[in-house]
Amino acid sequence: MDELLLRRAQNGDPDAFGQLMEPLEQLVWRVCWHYTGNREAAEDCGQEAMIRVWRNLANYRGECALESWVYRIAANCCMDWLRKKKRDKSVSMEPLREQGFDPADTSPGTEEQVAAKDERQRLREAIAQLPDDQREALILTQLEKIPYEEAAQSLGISEGTVKSRVNRAKARLKEILSEERELSPPGNVKKDERRPRS
Repeated sequence: MDELLLRRAQNGDPDAFGQLMEPLEQLVWRVCWHYTGNREAAEDCGQEAMIRVWRNLANYRGECALESWVYRIAANCCMDWLRKKKRDKSVSMEPLREQGFDPADTSPGTEEQVAAKDERQRLREAIAQLPDDQREALILTQLEKIPYEEAAQSLGISEGTVKSRVNRAKARLKEILSEERELSPPGNVKKDERRPRS
């Protein structure tokens, strides 16, 4: 990281801030996408995160990597959004599908593509149900592919705690997804499988 660029940005130079943040914009977008599963919400959280970074950059002292510091701010924005969403009774908890977390694909898809998209959506919905600490650890290490050591630094916890949270998150995801499969209505019954009326 260019120290001079950082100092200029901390002193309120918007051009320096833009140059400093440009390499981190994709990180912020991905983090917000993984947390919210919703394009519009990810954009809103990403913009809020950049505003918070701008307002608080003068307080950055370099105790951790700038990337980790920015990640933490983006994650906090998303957690605030998720908490607000849970409090808002007008928002259905049937959510991500209705909110259109994926852009509409107008081209016809194969059954495999549709099934894969449904599976990704189920996974995002399941991740959204995890406790905050487990979700954070899982997103960082499994989706963002950040090494456990760096994730621990970013979260301010030990590497062992990160691994423990990830393991608990994976176990909980399996439970959620298996419960969902048990509760989902059976598919269409084929004609030859129907019992004849007596």
